[in-house]
Amino acid sequence: MVNGTLLEKEPDRLCESTADVNSIQLILNSYLNPHSFSDEIDEFFREIAALRGESVENTIEQMKEGTRKYLEAVDTKIDFEDDLPSDINLYVEKLEKLAVGIELCWDLFSDESRQFFINWAYQFTRQANSKFLGFQGFMIQLKLLIPSLKTQENLYKKYKDSFLLIPKAVDRAIELRKSKSTSQLWITAQTLLKQVKTMNVKQPSSLLPYLKHLGRTPEEQLEKNQAAMAWAKSRLQEIEDKRNGNKI
Repeated sequence: MVNGTLLEKEPDRLCESTADVNSIQLILNSYLNPHSFSDEIDEFFREIAALRGESVENTIEQMKEGTRKYLEAVDTKIDFEDDLPSDINLYVEKLEKLAVGIELCWDLFSDESRQFFINWAYQFTRQANSKFLGFQGFMIQLKLLIPSLKTQENLYKKYKDSFLLIPKAVDRAIELRKSKSTSQLWITAQTLLKQVKTMNVKQPSSLLPYLKHLGRTPEEQLEKNQAAMAWAKSRLQEIEDKRNGNKI
């Protein structure tokens, strides 16, 4: 069950990333309350908004939407039959929501979650580059022929394209932050996330942070993953080139 394995890969890590999202929701909701955060956190969200070329209000709303979709995706159960999702549209919708959540909330995810998503992107890219070739690809097309006729849509293409949703989201998130140093954003986010996770929040004002520099830099983390990400990115480009030329 290749696809099931990818979605269920490292279940403990997925649970921790889901815990991140719940904490991110709390942070975003509390930020909207006057005087909930220090000037440093206010500046943190202004920096993220500037990085995206959006207003702070739009950025917050987008991130809230990202957390909502991510949590919906985690709660969506996917059944598999003969190595294929029994409901292709539900499977694709799940991946779309996960991808949106990952990309929109990238700055507030823990370092461990980011590494998990980078590995996820690598694994999905590998599958996208091999699963739909030769006899295996032909069998998938055959299995999806009747369901496609019933729904009057190309489920094979939809399924194949879904394997690039998370890799593209991760790639866009990383590329955007290469335009400027985001070390301080990363430090602030990691500290805030850890603080929210470890405290029993009763009032929004209790989220007032006193931030210190903690841990490694995101640059150090990305450096450790350069080989995997370079491989995944080259495969993404190769797949896109082939598809644009109608070779796949």
